[in-house]
Amino acid sequence: MPRPRLHKDDAARQRACRQKLKETSVLVDRKALTHLESRLETLRLTIYEAASAGDSFALRCRAASVDTMLDRLIVAFHNKASPGNAP
Repeated sequence: MPRPRLHKDDAARQRACRQKLKETSVLVDRKALTHLESRLETLRLTIYEAASAGDSFALRCRAASVDTMLDRLIVAFHNKASPGNAP
């Protein structure tokens, strides 16, 4: 016995596919995204340069990936802003 169909016809399947794509994807401006990625990479490299020069904040925040670097920056600034964490 064949398995039951999820969609009554090809058009219904296509609509479901497009709806899922709409719910899980976002439309972005390629030029703006490329510019943002470039700026983030420049920030990562600048943090590496500052760390190499001995900057203690940069040493805490440097990372191989931009995601990890951003996580470390968030934690570092959060710790500076939290009450009771005087420099």
